Amino acid sequence: MRYRGVAEIFSQISGIYDRFLSTATAGRIHSWQRELLSQMNPSGNWLDVGTGTGEVLRKLRDRYEGIRVGVDPAIGMLRIAKEKCGSCYFIQAVGESLPFKDGSFSNISLSLVFRHLQDKESFIEEAGRLLAEGGRVGIIDIGKFRGTPFLLFLMRTLLKPIGLLLFGKDKWDFFIHSVEESYSLEEIRSMFERKGFSLSYRSGRFFGVVQIAIFIKTA
Repeated sequence: MRYRGVAEIFSQISGIYDRFLSTATAGRIHSWQRELLSQMNPSGNWLDVGTGTGEVLRKLRDRYEGIRVGVDPAIGMLRIAKEKCGSCYFIQAVGESLPFKDGSFSNISLSLVFRHLQDKESFIEEAGRLLAEGGRVGIIDIGKFRGTPFLLFLMRTLLKPIGLLLFGKDKWDFFIHSVEESYSLEEIRSMFERKGFSLSYRSGRFFGVVQIAIFIKTA
């Protein structure tokens, strides 16, 4: 599905997205995001790719020393993000083509976004261009692991009625496909290392379903 279709899906569910995500993760999404924040550079401009409702940038609060910018293709998400974080800046854009100068940021974050990127190699190249020396990319995402087939089974069976009720068939099928397209941490690590990054932090959460990884620009 092209970004226009993805943007339409996420704009349509923007009003319930935060509640759904908190419910689906038993509230753990907030601790995962705080864990990611704790491993990033403590200052410098911050870019949140696929920012959604701006929750990652909101958690930084105004005490963070740097400009906070979020990009997302879904205008409906960006409207909510601006309401939540009035001191942040939000731009409609996609991760593979970002309208910023070289070396503009110290941190780039993606919370449950990486698997949705249509050209992951291009995004990593963009991240390398935009990050200053020692800049970090922080990722929270559903990862491919031993239990992925079981998770997909649940989404197609036990979780399907609530998924259809909340999102409808097309949107629920999109989420199932996004899990099918997930990558293992080792696959993601290989992608980043080929582009001049090194893995500095990793952890698994939610019985291994969710992975948190921090990459540092080294070249």
